[in-house]
Amino acid sequence: MSDPEILIEQANNRGTFYAAVEQDERAAYFYLYPNEVLSSKYSPRPCWLRNLQPAPETRDVAAMKEGMAPMLEVQFCNHPQGKEPLQRERLSIVWLPEGDSAAVLYDGEVLGAIPSWELYTGEKAGSYAADCIDASEHSMTFPLGTPETNQLYGRVKAAMAFWEDWSDDTSQAWGVLQEQFITAYEAQWGKVVKYFAIDGDQWPPMGLGWFEQNDVVYLATMGVSIRPMPMVELIYMEEAPGFRRMELAMALSRKDFSDAEIMELAAIISGLADKPWKQLTWLGEGHTVAAAELPAPFESVVLSTALYNGAALQLPLAYSDKVNLFWLSPITQLEREFAHHKPNGGYDLLEKMIDGQINHVVTKRNALTFE
Repeated sequence: MSDPEILIEQANNRGTFYAAVEQDERAAYFYLYPNEVLSSKYSPRPCWLRNLQPAPETRDVAAMKEGMAPMLEVQFCNHPQGKEPLQRERLSIVWLPEGDSAAVLYDGEVLGAIPSWELYTGEKAGSYAADCIDASEHSMTFPLGTPETNQLYGRVKAAMAFWEDWSDDTSQAWGVLQEQFITAYEAQWGKVVKYFAIDGDQWPPMGLGWFEQNDVVYLATMGVSIRPMPMVELIYMEEAPGFRRMELAMALSRKDFSDAEIMELAAIISGLADKPWKQLTWLGEGHTVAAAELPAPFESVVLSTALYNGAALQLPLAYSDKVNLFWLSPITQLEREFAHHKPNGGYDLLEKMIDGQINHVVTKRNALTFE
């Protein structure tokens, strides 16, 4: 028995996961597997695609004992006598924009899909194959069904349209979005004073605008919301469209911070802008993140929309989703520990900050005290 042949392999946008189709004389499989950094946290996820030989009557335990990918049992596949081998030139891979799930296409049609729904729960992940017609209690592959019965078809179609938006003339797509955000920010804080690219010459394009009003410098990102954040759908389910896209901002008092200090703090925003996709995580209300750039006694930032007490700010939608603008506010070690004292403790910290007259404008304030 020869080793499986890799027919196609492709990394997601940040190289956190790889997608591959492998095939030997017996079966073809689609896999998602993590990069080396994430390999201790996530396991490879398989998706059976087709048998190339007659299907076994019972579970292919013998193959698994030999370390080979098992063929699917005869009652669960639509080709009991096997199918012809897959041809590499007819295969393509579509990553969902979050970067934690993907589908493989054959002649443009969905052949198999591995969603992210079970990735973060620690349980065995399920996958979906077009040639699967049923599944046993032991199976990790389920019928893909039809567009009417399985939402994955719609998600893959939307992902294909998303990548098409950015495939050729990305400068045009970015120019429109960039202008929408600058217009929204300028309506609140006046003309943009400075602009910085914070994408590191990687897709997607992301920028940071510098605005000034009433002795306050406003730093706000644009382009971060092009991608939905990983994990959010698992947590918020049907309400995910209201939480999966973000931009980041800081408001800094001119009386407390020099231009040089403001530039150092801007590095915090730049570093957080890509964090969800580099680390397969998400950012939301009350989350805290360590930040070495902060002046003592601060050592972390807390993210919040609730701290903002300025005039209503209307951000453009991103692919019909609401975009949340999270304000970064420095906190001390004791404040961070308070936020972590129980699940969702960040909300308690934000309440105490608001009660203490702390809002989105960052000053060199006194630390909160806790009884």
